[in-house]
Amino acid sequence: MRQLFWISLFLGLIAAGVIVKESPVPKDAKLNRHFITKALMSYTRNRDPEVRSASCGLCRLLVDFVQIAIKSNRTDEAIMKDVEALCRNLNVEQPHVCNSIVQMFGPEIIFVLQRAVFTPDEICGGLVADCGHSENPLQEMWNMTIPEGKPPVKPWPTVPSGKPTMRVLHLSDIHIDRWYSVGSDSDCNNGKGIDAFGTYALCCREYPPTAANREQKASKSPAGPWGATARCDIPYQTFDSAMRYINRTEKFDYIMVTGDFEAHDMWDYTRERTKANIENITAVLREYFPHTPIYQTIGNHEGVPMDGMPAHTMDGYDTHSPEWLYKELADQWKPDITAKAYNDVIYRASYSIYIKPNLKLVSLNSVYCSAFNFFMYLDQVHIISHIPTGDGYCLKGWASNYYKIVNRFENTIAAQFFGHTHNDHFEVFYEDFNPKGRPTHFNFIAGSLTTYDFMNPSYRIYTIDGAYTGSTYTVIDAETYWGDVNEANKNNREPDWKLEYTTKKEYKMPDLSPASWNDLINRFDNDAFLFQKFHTHYYRNKDQEPLCPFEEKCRKEFTCALRSARSYDSATFCPA
Repeated sequence: MRQLFWISLFLGLIAAGVIVKESPVPKDAKLNRHFITKALMSYTRNRDPEVRSASCGLCRLLVDFVQIAIKSNRTDEAIMKDVEALCRNLNVEQPHVCNSIVQMFGPEIIFVLQRAVFTPDEICGGLVADCGHSENPLQEMWNMTIPEGKPPVKPWPTVPSGKPTMRVLHLSDIHIDRWYSVGSDSDCNNGKGIDAFGTYALCCREYPPTAANREQKASKSPAGPWGATARCDIPYQTFDSAMRYINRTEKFDYIMVTGDFEAHDMWDYTRERTKANIENITAVLREYFPHTPIYQTIGNHEGVPMDGMPAHTMDGYDTHSPEWLYKELADQWKPDITAKAYNDVIYRASYSIYIKPNLKLVSLNSVYCSAFNFFMYLDQVHIISHIPTGDGYCLKGWASNYYKIVNRFENTIAAQFFGHTHNDHFEVFYEDFNPKGRPTHFNFIAGSLTTYDFMNPSYRIYTIDGAYTGSTYTVIDAETYWGDVNEANKNNREPDWKLEYTTKKEYKMPDLSPASWNDLINRFDNDAFLFQKFHTHYYRNKDQEPLCPFEEKCRKEFTCALRSARSYDSATFCPA
């Protein structure tokens, strides 16, 4: 998905080289990657015929432009220089970001474009709904053979009262900004709010006048010492504060970390910086939790370039290999995994390991987008991964096959834990992909520790049945904690980390079974005040879209997403 985004950006900039002569661009126009990604996802999923038609026509036009550029036989360096200049001249971003991001992603995108065999119909069929037919294997519905002989479906297990339980910490999307600057502008889009034009990619940093295409003014929203609910990542001391508080108040059976340590300045990523960050954060976790196993999974921001993790079979793999990263992760994870798992991480950044009697944990590299049959076990399985399969960042074929695996092994998989979106939510899986049918499973998608973007930091603790003979290893309940960084800044003291809500109590759920999660979605459809609670937690007490819970259309968009654990298939899961 990240490659598709940058291909789209390159297409747009190339097209702009022609279009700009006829269409003057406002001087303060800025394009924000996070906003555009959401907008692209919205357009590709939009079912309005007029919107689809306009998106399809624009996509085909841009593909025509890039084909002309490729046929001109210009050198890679010349193409990148032109794109850098266009980015600066169109004021897409700060000059430094324009230059750095093209150098970061340019070689990879040009590599892909030069080897991709596509027509406007084929590439647009992969990017835009109902816009031609895509034969691109990245978007094609490739099938994976699923073992036959599915046993009879067992009822979701009931946990006997009085049995032992485990306490498990879930951290996701930490995103520490080592260049966070107290007093810098947290609203570096000049007060224009969440807007496609007028925003830098990452705020709460000092940008020198030579690096910015805007007048330097005193900040009206200075970044506080503990972070900002803005387009900012967290300073190191906020991460340290959370870990210190958790260490002081809890004891865990194990810890799950579902990826993404780096800040959102992907234009400045380097291998050395990423390795140092992984080593530092892992060391801090081990310092605060020296006797607790820590099981991690890879995030898309660990790649350099971001998401840069090609398959071993790809032409040119040696040049673009992520083995340096996989080796680094393996070395950092080594104290808590087996020798076989260590070698698996070096090869593909995935592994499986027994963490309790009859409980196997699978750490799945969802960035790599390869399928591994880890599920042929008589034991219960916990899956930890980064990108949830209903998210638009996840490839359609990958999501579809994962969905089939979950349904085939619903008796085996006890729980799924994801991150990536930064929001607090979940997705439900259904038998035969039918949202009106029997719910088979669900995933937990934990909120982020970073404040990016416009949210408060959070973490989650699960109470899990186990570990005793006959344990179900299902999640009994989940507690979500948060810190109010604005209050901390105002009072000039570290955040007060406190319980935000307990899942069963907050939503009046009898248990955390797939049926109960499905029932909760149905109740959201009809109860605006109940949905308002979810909506508040989704953004972690940062007032966004305050009218949404009371607008049926907005509410339905959320519940549609909760039913969609397979990406790019709203026609199936949201037929209305």
